[in-house]
Amino acid sequence: MIRLTLTAALLAAFGFVTSSPAFAQAAFPPPPPKVSPAAGVIDMHVHSHPDVFGRNLDDIDIAQLAKARGMRGILLKNHVSETASRAALVMKVVPGVEVFGGIVLNRAVGGVNPDAVEWMHRVYGGRGRVVWLPTFESDKHVKTFSKPDAVGLTVAPNGKVSPEMEAVLKIIARENLLLATGHVHPEEVIAVTRRARELGVKNILVTHALTNVPGLTMAQAKQVADMGAVIEVCFLQFMAGPNAPLPFLTHWTQIGAKHVAQAVKEIGAKSLVISSDLGQTGNMVHPDGLEAAIGAMKQQGISDADIDIMMRKNPARLLGLS
Repeated sequence: MIRLTLTAALLAAFGFVTSSPAFAQAAFPPPPPKVSPAAGVIDMHVHSHPDVFGRNLDDIDIAQLAKARGMRGILLKNHVSETASRAALVMKVVPGVEVFGGIVLNRAVGGVNPDAVEWMHRVYGGRGRVVWLPTFESDKHVKTFSKPDAVGLTVAPNGKVSPEMEAVLKIIARENLLLATGHVHPEEVIAVTRRARELGVKNILVTHALTNVPGLTMAQAKQVADMGAVIEVCFLQFMAGPNAPLPFLTHWTQIGAKHVAQAVKEIGAKSLVISSDLGQTGNMVHPDGLEAAIGAMKQQGISDADIDIMMRKNPARLLGLS
């Protein structure tokens, strides 16, 4: 009896709660929760098909899955094409879940191109809410993952926002869009955040800030958070590092739940967002990743209240839902 009681306690501690000792076996996965831990969550970083990279779900698949788990919404991100139009169509096919899109300022849309931003936010349905700065074609990204002397797209060379970036920021401010900083250098993140606030941009999200791209230090993250930006940490980086299960993730620095706990302590949950950044072929699906992230953060002592702020309240505010 003592052994059974101890086993049950250990299973409960790790979430393996069962109704009968007959099923208290470590070889089985836990039963499904009555309510998903991801219920009400808005995933601010969703990759899906159609895409030029391998993805495990398409837009409709992930919207249906998000709805089934009780999630409030998803934000579709694509490195080469706008997703505002896709989000509008998905909203018609899968009612009952909020779907948003935007545009990433890589070369496929003309780089840091004010015209592309102007057209994106006008797309039918009004679901285009986000402008990401350059990602895999940014100077920081190509120098990190290609060659140190490679040259990529910049937005604030020598610490001064470029004229094109200035024009983009003015559109973002005028239309009350969300600025996401993409994969640019930390110094560019700081310069753009400062200028964006001066121009009246209200909502800024620093894309997976603490991993090696863009590679902000905790001090730099706190600096931009003090300017009003929100720091994003993605579950995909929980799985990164030299022992990552997928080869491409071995090139990224692991940023896990313990780093989130540190950021909550040093920056505060009000300035943090936890997203998935999932959708890659061979990877887990987005809601599973969010549920795993929540479990890992709770093991690090992060409270339900702080998780609610980082995964429900802050995303809703950034997307104009609250």
